[in-house]
Amino acid sequence: MRNPPRNFRWHELVRQFLGDDFFEEIQTTVNKEEPAADVYHGQNEVIVVINLPGLENIHSMELRIEGENLWLRGDFPTPYQGYSTLLSERKKGKFQKVIPLGCLVSKKYTYARYRRGVLEIRFPKIAARNRSMRIKT
Repeated sequence: MRNPPRNFRWHELVRQFLGDDFFEEIQTTVNKEEPAADVYHGQNEVIVVINLPGLENIHSMELRIEGENLWLRGDFPTPYQGYSTLLSERKKGKFQKVIPLGCLVSKKYTYARYRRGVLEIRFPKIAARNRSMRIKT
């Protein structure tokens, strides 16, 4: 290679030190433990979309807003507990995820829908003037 990219040498050193499959292991671990989520900002609201395929009872899941984060906790069912596993790629068991929202939102959502394994929640943004109180001196 005549002119390798700037990060090529660094990438090769990391692979030599940590092994060829280091990044694949990290990717697999993250994807298996937590549901995938997207966050969208509108002018007055934040929309959170979370993949939760197989979740039987959406009301058994715990959701809470803390600061600029949405905390999510739940449990994917494991219906075949008496069977030995040959292949296991689907999410199962307890999960917990913190989703950064990027701004303060109301603790009460204005809209929520769970359809085809996808949860969509809409939160109104808290206006900048309501975020902090100014004390006059």
